[in-house]
Amino acid sequence: MSATTVAGAAADPAVGPIADPAVDPAVDPAVAYPETVPEVSESFLHTSVRFQAFSALRGHFEGRPGCFVGSDFNVYYRPLPAPAFVEPDLFVSFGVDPAALESDFSYRLWDAGAPPAFVVEIASKSTHRKDLHVKPAIYLEMGTSEYWCFDPTGGFYAPSLRGARRAGDAWEPIEVALDGEGRLRGRSGVLGLDLCAEESRLRFWDPRTAAWVPDHDDTRRALQRTSGQRDAEAAARRAAEQRATAAEAELAALKAQLADQ
Repeated sequence: MSATTVAGAAADPAVGPIADPAVDPAVDPAVAYPETVPEVSESFLHTSVRFQAFSALRGHFEGRPGCFVGSDFNVYYRPLPAPAFVEPDLFVSFGVDPAALESDFSYRLWDAGAPPAFVVEIASKSTHRKDLHVKPAIYLEMGTSEYWCFDPTGGFYAPSLRGARRAGDAWEPIEVALDGEGRLRGRSGVLGLDLCAEESRLRFWDPRTAAWVPDHDDTRRALQRTSGQRDAEAAARRAAEQRATAAEAELAALKAQLADQ
């Protein structure tokens, strides 16, 4: 998603430490730091990849104290008088109040108490150059620990999965290589998970459980399998009951014939 300054505010070209804004009770955060409509609409593929990855991490970190998983949410990293924000496709923060953020209209670093520790940007025709050449400086300024880029089309950059970790005031590449199944795979130290590019799908592997972190499609298929198994078991029970009933009827008829002889 895009990185921009709020309309009407003077842009600050310098990249420096995040200011600690003075709290002005007369300023309404909803007005000063609003949610916005995306500048460019997403493709179906972009939306699908973002939603599936979000659902996977949302489920994986559900119930973890101080953890917030966000998607397509205005993250303000500069306050008034020159507010600026970025809209990460997917991010994870630690040391924050998830209940407060879930009911808020934007993510303001100075109110949240911590920056996104992990960020993923999904390539699109209108944003992939910014993802590679503009946003790294923004996320470095914000204090993000890991920054990942994923190209589900495979046509904007290669390799289609790339990551970097903060190393002082710069980014250090994270090793991404083909695994035994031909997937691009890299380890996120922040999440404790492997990111895997599976064609146009971004998946997460948990090395502790040696299992995929289920996304929405995985959960739906599991429910369908469970429902199908329940239906099959119910049908088998009905068939067994019918056979038992038929056997009892045959036995009763045989007894009646013997009694008449």
